[in-house]
Amino acid sequence: MRFAFAGVCAIAVANSAFAGLSFAVIDDFSGSAGLGYTRSESGGASLLGGEGLLPAGGGFGYVGDYNATGFNGVSLKVTGDLSNGSLELFVVGANAGFVAMQVALNGFVSNGYVWITFDQIDAAVGNDPGLIVSSMAGGEGIAGIGLTYSGTGSIVVDDFQFGVAAVPAPGAIALLGLAGLAGNRRRR
Repeated sequence: MRFAFAGVCAIAVANSAFAGLSFAVIDDFSGSAGLGYTRSESGGASLLGGEGLLPAGGGFGYVGDYNATGFNGVSLKVTGDLSNGSLELFVVGANAGFVAMQVALNGFVSNGYVWITFDQIDAAVGNDPGLIVSSMAGGEGIAGIGLTYSGTGSIVVDDFQFGVAAVPAPGAIALLGLAGLAGNRRRR
């Protein structure tokens, strides 16, 4: 009985956790950009030991054509003080069916991670609700995406990616921990 219960719990936990961790990496800053994008740096932005350094006025831009259908938004890890500046996102559709410039991300940071959905991006720039999602569903890719930072000092960014939920997904890490505990009990 214990074994069956632990097995059912482990399957449910694995399904929940991995569903919340689905992503497509735009840039992990350890080499070239992903998803067919080409990265460019401006304003003193640079790679720094597997992370991206954004000084005031710096930015990372990505050019390509990736259709992010199936993903709900964009996530990013941020280290540094955003109180004296603004981290901003831009997204441009391949056929310019959607354009979102200077989307301030500061209000979307929690525990050092940014999570902003495509619908929130639309709302931030006054697009029709669902414009980005419907454009991608119609076959339009994202030809340009990037980050800029204004303010004093600098920040470090990492794990810039499209995702289906906030990364780390709320509760996913705790659920994986519970699965490990269930496995330990079974072995003892």
